[in-house]
Amino acid sequence: MLTTGVRRSPGSDRATAVVMFGIGVSRIFGLVREQVIAFYFGRAAQYSAFVAAYRIPNLVRVLLGEGNLSSSFIPVLAERMRSADPSEARRLAGSVLGLLLLVIGIVTLAGMAAAPALAWIVAPGFDPELRALVERLIIILFPIVAFMVTGAWCMGVLHAHGRFFWPNFAPLFMSVVSAGALIAFVGRTEVDPILILAWGVVAGSLVQLLVQLPATRAVLGSLSPRGRWREPAVGRVVTLFLPMVVGTGVGQLSTLIDVQIASFLDQESVATLAYAQRLYLVPLSLFSVAIAQVALPTLSHQVVARPPDAVRDELSRAFHRMAFFLLPSTLGLAAFGRPAVSVLFERGRFDAGDTDAVAWVLTAYAVALLAYGSVRLYATAFYALQDTRTPVRVAVVALAANGALGITLAWLVGIFGIALATGLAATLNVILLAGKLRNRIGTILTSAVRRDVGRMVVALAVSSAAGAVPYLWILSEWPGWGLGSRIAATAGLYLGVGGAYIAAARLLGVSLHVRRRSSR
Repeated sequence: MLTTGVRRSPGSDRATAVVMFGIGVSRIFGLVREQVIAFYFGRAAQYSAFVAAYRIPNLVRVLLGEGNLSSSFIPVLAERMRSADPSEARRLAGSVLGLLLLVIGIVTLAGMAAAPALAWIVAPGFDPELRALVERLIIILFPIVAFMVTGAWCMGVLHAHGRFFWPNFAPLFMSVVSAGALIAFVGRTEVDPILILAWGVVAGSLVQLLVQLPATRAVLGSLSPRGRWREPAVGRVVTLFLPMVVGTGVGQLSTLIDVQIASFLDQESVATLAYAQRLYLVPLSLFSVAIAQVALPTLSHQVVARPPDAVRDELSRAFHRMAFFLLPSTLGLAAFGRPAVSVLFERGRFDAGDTDAVAWVLTAYAVALLAYGSVRLYATAFYALQDTRTPVRVAVVALAANGALGITLAWLVGIFGIALATGLAATLNVILLAGKLRNRIGTILTSAVRRDVGRMVVALAVSSAAGAVPYLWILSEWPGWGLGSRIAATAGLYLGVGGAYIAAARLLGVSLHVRRRSSR
């Protein structure tokens, strides 16, 4: 077994497994939802309008909730949990909830009122009729902000208390409810199917919140919001939170820019980007997000109570795990992704031409999987150090690069260029973040971990060679196969490539579990 600069932590191993399981189940249901959507809409202009409309409330949700709220809330809550008075943590959680409810109420109403302007901003290239649909959908979808940001508060509380299952399992309910709405009502009512999808998403986001409330109440003892917003701990959360909102806003603007540029290409381009994003986000969420979520509370407690080497050790372990999974995921989606797109989506209104378009864009997104994951992980390290400003500055540079590259490459190679620009900007982001982090904690990764990652790359090359011939054969036979044969062939391809990677990695001495630092 390889020894590296990281001490194995059974608790974080179990937590990561729980998060990965929850996210994995949620993502599976998410793919089922996308299959239902593909059946009813394909890459139709209506679905492009839905994707564009969803970007606005989703942007607000990401800014006010999810990673930002957790990353600013958990480090301060971790400090309060270590105090002699356990009620301090409960008071902080209630005060943050009270402030949060006030803010999201105002933002939700303002967003619905500003729908006409927001529709023009997000999809300037759409024709007036399609943009009017975007406006209507924004009004319907905006209440998800309130439900999902409150759910992010639940996530912060539960993660700080070492409860990782429900926050990551809950999203499956939104997938079930939104897909179920399409199946139950399309063709049985006169309501436009795209409006049924929008209302299904709103209902699903409410259910996603409700299932987290019992566990949150169990750890806090109460769900009552408080109005004590002047407490120093609340001020500290806000101080950490505001720069992160700016930083995440900068990062999320890159997604908005992608939609804006795509809206000028054709009415199917926005939908094409959305399908490709759904697929590359599966391994990214399952491995990168899961690992970063577990690393944040662990790093936050270590910053408070342990020496800097412990922070470096945990960061090295997290990167080692992430690279082990994301490198083969990159190969599977970038080089061998077409069968997966076809099996998942090619039915109903989604045809073979749609498969080719989505697979082509997926390749551009997937090659940067490790870069996307590393940005999330390195930013998490800064958050644990209670430095939320550095990721903001770096994100501004990456956003400028993404905008310039997106316009240039879209002009040269179309929609593929938009996805490629996003990956190149993420690579720049992680390079700059790594340099800044090195100045804070010294060497980021131990030398043994760096060697291990090099061995993973060699194993990846071996598995790529092993899968090339079967992949070409599958493509040649694909048109004559039914769905059962296609599923079997795709599963066999991925199992074979994955098995070759694991076997080669083991022969080269790579192990997923690592022990105490032996070198740096």
